[in-house]
Amino acid sequence: ISAGSEKVLIRSSLLGLGPDQSLLCAIPEDQSLELLVKGVPCKGRSFIDGEIYEFETVIQEFLTCPPAIRLEAPPNILPQTPRSFPRLAINFPGAVRPLSSNGKILAVLPVQMSDLSPTGCQFNIDPTAWPKASALKLYLSCRLPGFNHQTKFHGSIEWIHPTNELVIGIQFMFGSDSDIAKQDILQWYRSQQATLV
Repeated sequence: ISAGSEKVLIRSSLLGLGPDQSLLCAIPEDQSLELLVKGVPCKGRSFIDGEIYEFETVIQEFLTCPPAIRLEAPPNILPQTPRSFPRLAINFPGAVRPLSSNGKILAVLPVQMSDLSPTGCQFNIDPTAWPKASALKLYLSCRLPGFNHQTKFHGSIEWIHPTNELVIGIQFMFGSDSDIAKQDILQWYRSQQATLV
């Protein structure tokens, strides 16, 4: 959801389609509601039959009981842009620090990473531990196998898997090609003989 200069991430579930092809989506009851007004632009990602689809639309209306939003019918629903690098299946721990909109660290949480590439990764986390008021940005740290130091990545949330377990995909953000985290991940990636996912 775009709210002025800020973007807020809301995990929702599709309840159904309206006769005008609008999308009725449930939203968490503890979600801050002042942003959910008619005409606010938003981007969506949906997980359908094993594929992620993306769309852009606007809020058509907000329903209060139970909380839900109706989104105008998106003009286009497209498959997610292909990754520039295949992800490698992994299974090792890390720590994530979700950031507020002003850059304040909201929590330091243990995560289990399940895939990794030079451009991003996926991790699992206990849904009850994730801050309710989190923005899209975070820091992730982990010790890559074969390294004797922690690698620290800055990233943005790209998607949340719509299951009971919180599975989050992030895209890394590097300051430059000489960024130490970028060099670490490229070195690790080139050394692996892992299963592509």
